Amino acid sequence: MDKKNVIIDLDLETKEEVLDFLSKKACELSITGDSQAIKEDLINREEEMSTALVEPLAIPHAKSKNVFKNTIIFLRLNNMIDWSETKVKIIIGIFSKKEGGDHIDTLANLSRKLIDREFIEFLETANVEEIYEQLKEVGE
Repeated sequence: MDKKNVIIDLDLETKEEVLDFLSKKACELSITGDSQAIKEDLINREEEMSTALVEPLAIPHAKSKNVFKNTIIFLRLNNMIDWSETKVKIIIGIFSKKEGGDHIDTLANLSRKLIDREFIEFLETANVEEIYEQLKEVGE
């Protein structure tokens, strides 16, 4: 994970806009070479079951042949949006390679942190550097 993977103060208004932004950012950060294919991977995962966990958090993820490196992208929106009937403003996108990558490990490591309400509150207010320091070992 790189500090460029932490983006705050975003004005996105829908889940679709977030998935589009995540896909394009993944391409820009060389996580994938095909933003449309990774967006389809994320959408397909959402169709199986919503990745919204609890307010204010969603964790869209893809384990895909379109992913070059295992990593996460952290997004914080300026306002809550509706994500499958859950209000969300913190989005942690997890990208795992189809071979040699496992988003389950990343999810498990992240979940240990996210069960702490104080940690979620920290993510709602911290700056890019602080968020990066807390998430860098998870997003490897």
